[in-house]
Amino acid sequence: MSDSRSSTQACAACKYQRRKCGPKCILAPFFPYQREKQFLRAHRLFGVGKITNMIKPLDPDRRNIAIATIIYESDVRAKDPVGGCLRIIENLQSQLAYSQTQLRLLLQHLAFFRPPPPSSSSHPSLLPLQFQEQSKSKDPLQFQDQSKDPFQFQDFQEQKDRLQFQEQKDPYFLLQEDMKLEIDSQYEDAWHRV
Repeated sequence: MSDSRSSTQACAACKYQRRKCGPKCILAPFFPYQREKQFLRAHRLFGVGKITNMIKPLDPDRRNIAIATIIYESDVRAKDPVGGCLRIIENLQSQLAYSQTQLRLLLQHLAFFRPPPPSSSSHPSLLPLQFQEQSKSKDPLQFQDQSKDPFQFQDFQEQKDRLQFQEQKDPYFLLQEDMKLEIDSQYEDAWHRV
């Protein structure tokens, strides 16, 4: 019963124009009588003539996409008369730029923690020269045999651990501060554009 009722009622476009809605009405499938508010918003933004002229040359699949776009744009313009779709586009672009910045910084952060390539032996070590020579020997306990004091080995290990921790600590915190500053500046730039 509702199908026969909907076929006799004029579509929202024909109702607005106060004319009889025929079977050849191009807007009837997109603006049935239940979608009167959507039609009025689309009409306010584009006008019936422009909507009809936009969708007439299109094939049926593209008509659906075109009408969906027209409805979306008119709904957004009704909610935000000043910014409309442009404000949404700029907001999405700033979110994309922010996400790309975060991704780039995270990739830099990950690259920092990846092990260096095997040919990176050109860096001078921060260990004293005598320990460098002893660490190159095949027997890792050789210098322990040379010194009779077992605490000297522990002191060496603590010194080595501190140096390695210091090497890792400083660049890590510098990188983290750089990441925070760059993300904050990108966010402020994006915020000022909106």
